[in-house]
Parts: sequence; structure tokens; C-alpha cells
Amino acid sequence: MKIPALLTMLLAFIVTGHAQQLDSLKYPNGYLYFHTYGAGAPVIVLSGGPGNSCLQQEEVAIELSKKYRAILPEQRGTGLSIPVPFDSTTITLQSAVEDLDRLLQHLHLKQAVFYGHSWGAMLAMSFAAKYPDKVRALVLVNPGYYKFSPDLLTTHVNNLRSHLGTADLVLWDSLGKKIEAGKGTAADSVLYNRTIRLGYIYNKSLIDSFMAKIYAAKPNGTMQQLMISDLNRVHYDLSKNLFHYKGPVHIIAGAQDALAFYTYELKVIRPAIQLYWIQQSGHFPMFEQRTAFNKQLWAVMAAWP
Repeated sequence: MKIPALLTMLLAFIVTGHAQQLDSLKYPNGYLYFHTYGAGAPVIVLSGGPGNSCLQQEEVAIELSKKYRAILPEQRGTGLSIPVPFDSTTITLQSAVEDLDRLLQHLHLKQAVFYGHSWGAMLAMSFAAKYPDKVRALVLVNPGYYKFSPDLLTTHVNNLRSHLGTADLVLWDSLGKKIEAGKGTAADSVLYNRTIRLGYIYNKSLIDSFMAKIYAAKPNGTMQQLMISDLNRVHYDLSKNLFHYKGPVHIIAGAQDALAFYTYELKVIRPAIQLYWIQQSGHFPMFEQRTAFNKQLWAVMAAWP
């Protein structure tokens, strides 16, 4: 299966909640909406996907709002931030990065801490590579790809499969073939996604409670496809450009995450990265081990009062 198609199925996470304040700023193709929580030094909170609701990380934004001004953008192509036209000319990595710069300018911020989970970490790193002086620090949680390559995708898929039992693997394969052939039903798609998500969490018995958070809202599939296609088009690779950013990088990750090898790869290319592991957790430590995660997050954030 081609990288864009498989990534669309692998990268989609969501959580729900209520914002304290909703604002917007105008940009050439429409309006960029963002939620603000609390007051204090600014932290830009970027959720995963691509294509998911910003509310994926609302619980984190609310936690940070106890001391900081947490700003949660509805990334272009998600929520209310739908560009016109909504196509490959408006949904690109470059436009996503420029939107963050527009947000900082709109809020009259010269610099901010950038927090990002999964795809949000990829976007945060991309912004830091282009605008290094505008990033006070990077706080990354279970970061996704630092570059696209067939080898990394193969490792990604094989690691997920190694986290599943025999019956789940048989179900994954049979449903995948059915859906790819155009014969799958809506129920098949739901079960297929649930089966894959089992590979992302540590405690499989909690899958349904986590799915309620992961899929509290429907991802924007159009944005997912367009962004993944653009990442392939530009040969997304931060292994060199990330060095433009000289500031601190902290990574908090679930120790049992099937995608933890991305974190190790980042550590290899940037040895100064500080790693913090959350035990008994997969890709969602903020859900799976909330107390331990928040404790570590506050320990990291203490460096920037």
C-alpha cells in the first residue's frame, strides 16, 4: 500500500472538551480559529493527526492553563479553520507553518514554548526549523516522523503488528483487504480502526474508553490526504533543517509506544534532546498515565517560569 493511504489510516487522533475562549484571525484563504486557556507565558499546543480536531490536546491545554496562557489552534483544514479553496494549493506543510507565524504576530508574541503531540510535534519541529528565534523551547510528546521514508513506514507498521495478538492480526489483514477492494462497510471501517488502535495503547482492556477520546469527533479526511500528499511531495525531512533551531528540546513519550523508535531516531540526530519515559503507556501518555504524564510535563515546564 502507498505511504499516503496507509498514513491516513495510522495517523488520526482526537479528544473532546470545552474551551475558555474562542477567537480567530483572518488569513488570505479564510479565518484561523484558536482557543485560549489561562494567562501567563504563552504555550502553543498542537494536536495530532494530521486532520484531527484541536481538542485532541484540550486536557493538556487546560492543565497548562493553571500557570500558562495555553493557545490551541484549530489547524488549517480542521474545525472551523476551513480554507477556500480547500485543496492542494491551500493545505501544505508550508501553509501550516506560516499559520503559526501568523498566530504569533496576531497575538504580538515574539516567542513561545511549542508543545506538540505526534503530528503536532512534527509541525512544531517544522516551525522551529524555519523560525528558530520564535521558539523558546520544544516540548514534544510521542513525536511522529522526522522524515518520510519507506523504511520508517515499514518499521511503524511492523511495530504496531508486534503489539497485537494473532486474532487481531488476522482481523486487521482481512478487513484491510476488504476495505481496499471497496467492499468494506462503515462497520468494517470502525472495527478496522479499532483494531489498529490496539497497537497504540499499552492496556488493551481500556481500548473502548480510549477510543471515546481518540474518536470523540470525526477527523477531516480531506485535510489528512492533502497534508500527507504534500509531505511526500516536499520530501519531508527535518534531519538537517532542525539544526537551525538551537534551543532546548524535551520529549515525553510512552515507553511502550510502537512509534518510540521515532524518538530514538531524533535522539541520534540531535543528542542534546532530553528524554522522559512514561511506563505502562503507548502513544497517548496524557490519557493512559495522566498523573505521571502531568507530573513530568510540569517538571519540564519548570525550566521556563
